Amino acid sequence: MSALVVHGIGALCTCDPSLGEAPGVVRDAALVARDGVIVYAGPESELERSDIPRGALEIHARGAAVLPGFVDAHTHIVWLGDRGDEYAQRAAGVSYEEIAASGGGIRATVRATAAGSVEELATAGRERARRMLAGGTTTVEVKSGYGLDHDAEMRQLDAADRLRRWEDLPDAVVTYLALHALPDGPRDAYVDDVCSRGVADAAKRASFVDAFCDAGAYTVAECERLFTAARGHGLRPKIHAEQRSRSGGALLAAQAGAVSADHLEHATNTDLEALSSAGVVGVILPGASLVLGGPPPPGRRLLEAGCRVAVATDCNPGTCYSESMPLMISLAVALGGLTPAQALVAGTSGGAAALGLADRGVLRRGFRCDAVILKTPSWVDVAYHLGGDIVASVILDGRLAVPSKT
Repeated sequence: MSALVVHGIGALCTCDPSLGEAPGVVRDAALVARDGVIVYAGPESELERSDIPRGALEIHARGAAVLPGFVDAHTHIVWLGDRGDEYAQRAAGVSYEEIAASGGGIRATVRATAAGSVEELATAGRERARRMLAGGTTTVEVKSGYGLDHDAEMRQLDAADRLRRWEDLPDAVVTYLALHALPDGPRDAYVDDVCSRGVADAAKRASFVDAFCDAGAYTVAECERLFTAARGHGLRPKIHAEQRSRSGGALLAAQAGAVSADHLEHATNTDLEALSSAGVVGVILPGASLVLGGPPPPGRRLLEAGCRVAVATDCNPGTCYSESMPLMISLAVALGGLTPAQALVAGTSGGAAALGLADRGVLRRGFRCDAVILKTPSWVDVAYHLGGDIVASVILDGRLAVPSKT
């Protein structure tokens, strides 16, 4: 048996809606876990010494705030190659579309990544995942999508699965991003292969299927066909929708019962209301919105439409090279119109909802014990200290995974 207790918590931000106003703060609190599961989260004054498991690792927060571990529900961290030159080109005025037309963009990453072995891909992803953990991310979704060739896509999924097996990394959820870059050869033949061989083999490795539905990417009809094929293999749909233009992807997500629709900068209020009615989580990616210079992430509009909202990094080599969930929570406030409390909930329990995970994102008895101890007593600093080094230590599955940095 492993056990852990955190004493002296100034503000325990449970993100538990049953405790009232977000983020469900309990003052002068303690947190106790046994075998990775929370057995107590509440006022320290009500914790009996006999309630602490014998031999538990005891940590003192010294009045700091404690939050649920961040759940990053949209990333592309398994890639090879570098696209820093493109970042400089965009800063000089070259558009994303112009770069893609000249052979850059996603295709540049595909060329580098498709040539990599599982070991090379996993090693690259592991370094990014380590940085995520140090910043408080305890669960991360990992997409393929840089292979195009069937075998290369499966190598990406195998590398993502390898991340899931390392105990010193965030828990990984694997997604088959089947329709991402456009193929060199016949498009119909490629989609045919993805909808047959692709989803069948991906189902052995992944939990979700995803598609990029946009101008210059894949059509609503192609994505709908993929989702129908994937559902027969137990893969639940997610979608990149309305990022660069209004494509109809959000309405498809609602019709198809997708777990999440991500980006959504060009979505109309009607689109967002449809997502709400269908129970689809809206995932905003404020880092990508900022880098690409398009419309702001629709955080406030999603809430007004009644949607559940998640915030994620979209960590990728082209449009948002950042592993930092605290930064994205800050940007969700500054750009997306969320309050700090709403952004924190979106980065924890909202992210869990976007991955269909009901056992994390909240600090409550019976939930997985993933938690972040801050360097400050103010939980608002997660949003307020833009890009700040605010995480003191990280608890992953009831273990002290990142010791105190103070």
